[in-house]
Amino acid sequence: MFGVIPNPKKTITIDFPIEQVKVAARNIDKAMKFCHFREENDMFNSYKFSRSEFLSMGALININLNSISENKTQVDIEISRQIGAFDEWVEITKAGRHMEEAFNAMSSIIKNGVPKVEPVIKTEKCEPTPFFQESATPLQKVGAITAIVLVIAAILGVCYFIIKLASII
Repeated sequence: MFGVIPNPKKTITIDFPIEQVKVAARNIDKAMKFCHFREENDMFNSYKFSRSEFLSMGALININLNSISENKTQVDIEISRQIGAFDEWVEITKAGRHMEEAFNAMSSIIKNGVPKVEPVIKTEKCEPTPFFQESATPLQKVGAITAIVLVIAAILGVCYFIIKLASII
């Protein structure tokens, strides 16, 4: 890492009481995709989330809140890498998007309330199905047999290639 870039930070002051902003800051993971709650410190009004990225270890979103007055709150958001530091412009662009989405999620929660997240757990009992179901159509059975034959042919082809390669060496 030759040219390390400092972590992107942004501070804004909003006209809402700190208690309302705390609820929004604590629940941004319910309004943002690929965002996971990591830790919070109620005494210092700080919250940490991890955000997944494609082909990367992801980023951390650090949110700190300060009460300016009864109806004003200062929100500090800092984006950092989970491992290493920012050293490319692409990473800074992604960090800027994370910051923008965090502010948008907080404003959405302040405006509309915490979104309800339904669990993805199925309540039906799943039974194992036999390989060939009696209700399977002939075309489905032929498709399954074809897939098995193709897998076996691929394995035999790889074995043949290895044998030929070994005989050349």
